[in-house]
Amino acid sequence: MEPPRLLPTRQALGAVLLAAGRAAEAEAVYRADLDEWPKNGWSLLGLSQALLAQRKSDEATWTRQGFERAWARADVKLEASRF
Repeated sequence: MEPPRLLPTRQALGAVLLAAGRAAEAEAVYRADLDEWPKNGWSLLGLSQALLAQRKSDEATWTRQGFERAWARADVKLEASRF
């Protein structure tokens, strides 16, 4: 059995892909994470950003709303899917 990861790798990879201008690949990474963890706020935010970068505004808006619901009680403001 593998020990728990200290750094969520999918969110970090998605953020790096976004920064590199590879939004479609970042979208795939975030979607893979959301398949396993459907309400993960980090991945919802990253997916929203990846969709916006691809000008998929309707889907990005829907995803952003999911992020806002998932993150409603958090005391940390996210700017990206990783610190």
